Amino acid sequence: MERYDIIAWRARYIERMRKNRLIEKRPVVYLDETYIHPTYHAKSCWQSAEEDGLLISDSAGKRLIIANAGSENGFVPNALLIFRSQSQSVDYHDDMNATNFLKWMTEMVVPYLPEKSLVVMDNAPYHCTQINRAPTMSNLKSELQEWLKEKNIFFEESWTKPVLYDIIKKNKEPPVYAIDELLRQHNHEVVRLPPYHCDLNPIEKIWSLAKRRVADKNVAQGPKQIIELTKAAFASITADDWRIQCDHVKNIEDQYFKNDRLIDVEMERFVICVQSHSDSEAESDHDSEFMDTSDSDCDMSGIKPIAEDHNYCIKI
Repeated sequence: MERYDIIAWRARYIERMRKNRLIEKRPVVYLDETYIHPTYHAKSCWQSAEEDGLLISDSAGKRLIIANAGSENGFVPNALLIFRSQSQSVDYHDDMNATNFLKWMTEMVVPYLPEKSLVVMDNAPYHCTQINRAPTMSNLKSELQEWLKEKNIFFEESWTKPVLYDIIKKNKEPPVYAIDELLRQHNHEVVRLPPYHCDLNPIEKIWSLAKRRVADKNVAQGPKQIIELTKAAFASITADDWRIQCDHVKNIEDQYFKNDRLIDVEMERFVICVQSHSDSEAESDHDSEFMDTSDSDCDMSGIKPIAEDHNYCIKI
């Protein structure tokens, strides 16, 4: 079953996007990061029986890290960033740290954004670098005391560290993120996707389209040529390609909006039904073994236990 906090996050996100779509009509820009290996190629193709096939290298080589941003009007001009991975980690996110991300945004994205854009991004750690972080229990006691002094919050020198931290938790400000502040200074707004909802970011489909076009051309090419192939693939993606994917995401948002309300109504009916059944049992003076349930307001017959692997999510 979906976590209630993620359902709530999704509801807030969709409400924000619907408000913008129906009332504010601000430009919406989606950004993300991905990667591609130099040997990325088509898995199969038609081949003449009289000709030898191409040999594929077993070595994937150093992957290319890619960052880009776009909207229903196409890619943000000059926003494409491509660089070779310097990390040995299997997770490509380790190549894009907070410093690189803010540098990319400052130099290659923000100057070219439409006025008053909504900038949609996921919750990668480097998208959420907090600039007003309060001390935690892992800090020295003196650091907790210093924070309280800066905030003019009373405390006794004799108070223990857990007591000080409890006061800090009650008085710390909501988190402020570096990228939010950067964009706010330029009259833009960050909107964060709910966790596990890459289906609400059209750039995910754009990545797939670009990679397919790289694979189609990446035949007997060296690692140096992959960068040019990648640039050409992104250059071939049009505003129409983006518009199709943005419209698709809007349909998904509308479906979530509808389904979440249907589930909410049905869950409420189920809870009321169960409560009514429980109350009637509690009020009965008869032994439950001999109780007649034929006139019950809530007929529970036919309801079977839910399997452990049951998926509560309504498929879209």
